[in-house]
Parts: sequence; C-alpha cells; structure tokens
Amino acid sequence: MSAAPVIYAADGNPVPEKLRVAARARLMASAYQAERSDHPSLANWRPGTYSGQSALAYGRENVAARIHDLARNDGWASAAVSRVVDETIGSGWTLNAQVNARTLGITQDEADEINDQIEALHEDYATNDPGFWCDAERQTNQAGLLGLGMRHDFLDGEAFAHIVWRGEEGSGMPLAPTGYGTCLQVIDPARISNPNGRMDTETLQQGVELDKWGAAIGYHVRRAHPGDRMMQAANAWTWDYVPRDIDGRPNFVHAFSKTRAGERRGIPKLISVVRKHKQVSDIDDIEMQAIAVNSALAAFVTSPMDLEELAESMGAGTVTDAMRQMSEGQEAYYKALPLSIRNAQVNFLHPGEAITLSKPEHPNANFEPFFRQSLRNIASAAGLTYEMLTMDWSNVNYSSARAALLVIYKSLNAVRDRFAAQFMAPWYGAWLEEVFDRRLIRLPARAVSFEANRAGWCAAEWIGTGRGWIDPLREAQASGLRLSTGQSSRKDEAAEQGRDWKKTALQTAREKKFYTSLGLDPNPSNLETRTQSIATTRDEGSPDQEIEADVNGDTDEETGGPAQGGNQTGGLRSSHVPRIRRRA
Repeated sequence: MSAAPVIYAADGNPVPEKLRVAARARLMASAYQAERSDHPSLANWRPGTYSGQSALAYGRENVAARIHDLARNDGWASAAVSRVVDETIGSGWTLNAQVNARTLGITQDEADEINDQIEALHEDYATNDPGFWCDAERQTNQAGLLGLGMRHDFLDGEAFAHIVWRGEEGSGMPLAPTGYGTCLQVIDPARISNPNGRMDTETLQQGVELDKWGAAIGYHVRRAHPGDRMMQAANAWTWDYVPRDIDGRPNFVHAFSKTRAGERRGIPKLISVVRKHKQVSDIDDIEMQAIAVNSALAAFVTSPMDLEELAESMGAGTVTDAMRQMSEGQEAYYKALPLSIRNAQVNFLHPGEAITLSKPEHPNANFEPFFRQSLRNIASAAGLTYEMLTMDWSNVNYSSARAALLVIYKSLNAVRDRFAAQFMAPWYGAWLEEVFDRRLIRLPARAVSFEANRAGWCAAEWIGTGRGWIDPLREAQASGLRLSTGQSSRKDEAAEQGRDWKKTALQTAREKKFYTSLGLDPNPSNLETRTQSIATTRDEGSPDQEIEADVNGDTDEETGGPAQGGNQTGGLRSSHVPRIRRRA
C-alpha cells in the first residue's frame, strides 16, 4: 500500500493538517453565501424543511388564537382588520350579472334582458329583504355575511360557510316568505378539525376530506366551538361530515389564499409579524405606564428625631414600642386633620428614612420614530399603507398618497376578486339554480338549460366599495378623458366608484324627465367651460406643483398660483340539502 501524498508549502515544509482540512472545506463550500455556515449570522440558522401543509399542521390553532387576541385587545390589529374589511367589502357588493351569450345560444340583447331580471331578483334576496332570510341565522343581509367572512379570512387566513337549504322538514319546500330556501351560515374555522383529534392521513388533513388528487370533497365540522362551555360542551365533541357538493349543487364554501402547493388550510396574513406586533403592543403599554408614573406627584413626611432619642423621650423602653406609639399618634392626628393634595399621594416615613427617586427619561425621545417604523411593518404585512392603518395623513402629499393608494388598491382588488370567486360565487350559483328551478326568469326557447351550462349562467362581476377621490376635479377630468379616447367604459368608471352604470343611467333619465315636467332645464351647467376658465387663470408651471398647491392649500392669495414657500410634499345538525325538483 503506497503512502499518502505529502503536500509541501513554499518554505519546503509539509502543509499542516488543519490547513489542508480548511482548504478542502473551502473547495467544497457553496458559491452562494446563503447556503454557507461560516458567517456569524448564518452559523446557527438551520430551519427545517416543511411542506405547505406541515408548516402549520400542528400550530395553526395557536397562531390563529394569538391573532384573534391581538384583534380583541390591541387597537392597531383591530384597525388593520377593520380597514381591510372596509376597503374590500364596504357597505356590500352589487351584482353585475354577465351571462355568457355566446355559450348559451342567445343574443347579446337577450342576455342583457336576462341580466337585468337576475339583478332585480338578487337585490330583493340579498339586500332589500327586511327578514334577512338570506342568512341562515337571520341576523344580517349579504353585506353583513360578506364582512364576517372577510374578517375570518383576514384573522384566520380562511373563511368557511355552509350553504343551507332552509325549508320545511321532509317537504323540501322553502320556509321563507320570500320563497327562497337557499341561505348561508358562516362557520368559525376553529370548528373544522379531525374528529376526536384523529391524526392526519392521506385523505384527511385538518378536518378536510380529500380525493386522490388532493381536492376537497367534504369537511368535518364540530357542532359547537371548542371554546364553548356549559351546555355546548357535549356538542363540542360531536362532528358532522358536510360534503362540498350535493348532486352538483354547492353545499360548503372554503375560501383561502394558497401560498404553497399542498396547503389544505389558510394562513393568516399577520402571521409573519405576530411576534413583533406583540412586542410593539407591550412596549406601548410600558411607555404609557412610565409616563403615568413620572407624571404623578409624591409627597413624603419625615421626622428629624433619632430613633434612640425618640424611644427615651417617649419612655417606650424599646425602639419598636416607640415606633408603634408614634404610628398610632400619627394615625389619630391625620384622621383629625388630614393632608389633602389633589392628584397626589402623601407617604409617611419613619424617622431617619429618606426616599431617593430615579429620573428616567420618559417619554422616550426615540419612541415615536421607532413606533412609526414598527407600524409600517405591521401595515405592510396586512396589505395596507401606514397612513391607512393609523389614519394619519399629516405627512403625506398628493403625489405620494396617490402612488401609494394605486399600489395598495391593486392588492386589495386581488383579495376581493379571490374572495368573490371562492366565497361569493358558490353561494350565488346555488341561489341562481333555485331561481331557474322556480322559473322566475323569462328565457328564450333556444337557450340551453342551467344544468347544461352552469358556468355560462353563473358568470357575474361584483361591484365593491368605491375608491373615492383625492382631487375630485382633476380625477373627474381624467375619467372623462379616458371615456372620450376609448380607454375605458362607463361600466368600468362607475364600478371604480362603487356604482352600477345602468342604475346611474336610469336615475339620470328619471331626473331629466322630472325636471322637464316642471319646465326646468334638465342639463347641468357646462363643466368643461368652467374648468377651462379655471385653468386659464393659473400661472404656468409644473402640473405636479399645481396639484400639490390645490390639494394642500399652498396658494398665493394675490395671484392664485402656487405658493413660493411651504411644504410641497350556529351548529350543523344536518348537512342534508333536499334535491331541487325539476319541473317539466
């Protein structure tokens, strides 16, 4: 056996073993610093490898509980969920039915007529009904159900709902005076779990039953929330299996944003900032307590007498007896003649004692910048801007506000569209199936049946809350320019402000007819001429500066131009849904 080769250094001596090991390690090290462990920040960083499902398989309940606790007890978390619900749901959604004329065998005019009929029926069902029969619990209308679902979507990372058939037992006939049996019940995500704590399997994961492709086919739902007490305790240990569909009819809704392949449950948005959010909340409390303590006034009463001399003069014998007699005398004296200082505390010290107080610097001069930066992090994780979260617009100008809102609204619109597809669309499809079954819509003879093309009949858009304006005049001018150049449509422009263009047009026609009947001019004043006259009085300059001056109020009183100074910047007892009978 030949001897191992010896490597010699430049000085002629063999290279030490430690240097040879280090050289081999360097040759084998990755070219990417992110993979190496020789940097102090990466040396002890060895995260595990998790699948999308296993990352939260055993911890999501604790995470959701912490986020719900923040929303209950921390104003910033509560503000975050309120802003998201307000911006995505607002006062509710308006249906804009869009049946697919090409695949349904009808003309576009016929499709428009059918759309109008569907929208009118849905408005009565979802919004106008004072009995709230669209809600299985009869507490709110469609807007309230959507808002509740979105709150769960934000705090739990997912929203569940059961599309209930509310009818007479055994008859399949609707119970509601509106004639509809289809309604919705929002389910708390904490109620979805494996029965009796059963371990996950290939076909059962965190309460979700799966087929061989990983598609959800049903859900296991506790009859009561696991946190319920007393009379609900027994139901908390009883599960119902609820199928996702019944004979093609949607029966159970599960809305969540999948961030990795293989996920079966949703992940809350705030999960990445839970630790920081709790720390910020604690620091805020500590700072407030420190300010309160340092703002209090304390007064101390001391005696200059020596303890031994005090005992001798009082003939008490011992210091202990003297202190007792003195305390009794003080108590009797100050009861007869109490010291009264408003908003202050008076303390009595024993002779010879003194109080030394520290002088901490509160409020901390660096607290506000630190707190602002922390809230920016939290707002970003929630999908909001700092200004939207805190409602503090004092340091924002028109340009930065406009740019920030354009980016944020893209994100919020994506959330709304995803929620509409996952949560609203199945509910709407189940209701529309009942509408067709009851023959409430006049259809052309050649139109295909609902069962033959469910997707074509259920096509719809949902008009959400309007964006509003920062500079109404300029943004209205921009809207008119987009319309005149064909870059937009009345439908799109109206939807951006939360309005239905057809309803607006009908209202305008009614108003015009009413004004004409009274002999009044139905046409409003010429806005174009008026805005041109405004523009001609302005000094020429940068358009951005003009906008800043208009919005921020920085104008020269004499010339009307931009200023030269200033700042320019319920329980599921049964999952059975009666089959809707098809009429011949």
